Amino acid sequence: MGNKFATKGMADTQPQLTRIHALVKRIQDGDFPSQKMLAKEWEKNRRTMQRDLDYMRDFLGLPLAYEPFKYGYYFTEPVSKFPMIPISERELVSVFVAQKALRLYHGTPFERPLKAAFDKLVGGLKGEISVSWADLDSAISFRGIEANPSDAETFQKLSGAVRTRNEIEFDYRKLAEGGAPKVAGKEAVREVRRVRPYHLGCVANQWYLFGYDLARADMRKFVPARMSNLRVLPTRFQRPEGFSVDTLLKGSFGVYSGGRDLIAMRIRFDAWAGQLVKERRWHPSQEIRELRNGEVELTLELSSFVEIVPWILGWGNHARALAPKALVEEVRKVVAEVGRMYGNKKLNR
Repeated sequence: MGNKFATKGMADTQPQLTRIHALVKRIQDGDFPSQKMLAKEWEKNRRTMQRDLDYMRDFLGLPLAYEPFKYGYYFTEPVSKFPMIPISERELVSVFVAQKALRLYHGTPFERPLKAAFDKLVGGLKGEISVSWADLDSAISFRGIEANPSDAETFQKLSGAVRTRNEIEFDYRKLAEGGAPKVAGKEAVREVRRVRPYHLGCVANQWYLFGYDLARADMRKFVPARMSNLRVLPTRFQRPEGFSVDTLLKGSFGVYSGGRDLIAMRIRFDAWAGQLVKERRWHPSQEIRELRNGEVELTLELSSFVEIVPWILGWGNHARALAPKALVEEVRKVVAEVGRMYGNKKLNR
């Protein structure tokens, strides 16, 4: 049985694996899909869907069984891993370009079918490349952003190096320390970095490379758009088995983690902002408490103030930091600095 499936051409296998990946997730979520149901949803005949089911059981070795009382298939034991879908570097660059282009269709009739196609395309890339529709969906305020050809070329080289486990070297445009404004006449610092690229991820609508910086002997995050003269080196490496982007970003509001200790942070929103806050899931740790007059209190467990402070300030006078005291002081300090900047007559000329 296994040989029959193994001799299939890539043109047949890739869309089949795409369907199977979606089917595995569906069963994991507690659904009991039937052959008839799948054939209708995927617009395939029943024989095709039966081949998919046979492939899952006989070739991939998944514990698939039929439940007659629920008229559908299920797993007899937990399934935690699934083979990644083969995808070329050019197709991956298409994901990069699509990630920018799809923002234009938020809220239109095209959003749902585009979302479905996008999810199928990137669904099998977990572990090496990660991007979710939520990242795109959160960017509704951005319009008309186009992919720079040089950025796409860099992205293609990076994705190839991540997949083949080749070290890379590049010139990196480093931001001023602490996110401080660049001093007039002083260019951003450029450094040559040699890195073992572990993972490419789209977080909060920005692409990042997560890799091991050899000179610093530590994990670092890099923005591909700040790279230049990227070179893929012949030196190969093995990615640590325990590497996990989720673990790396634990405690972060976006991509910045301050340490292992998590701090409970409380922010209060007025009725106007409270309604908007309730409509979205901002962080896995969030807890929302509804107060009188429509106000809400949001609690998050984070390890750094780096990203949460500007996020709070972005709500203007509709949000107020409550705790811890260090967070309140940090917000107050930034507000004071902004006030001094606008109060400086020389800057206002």
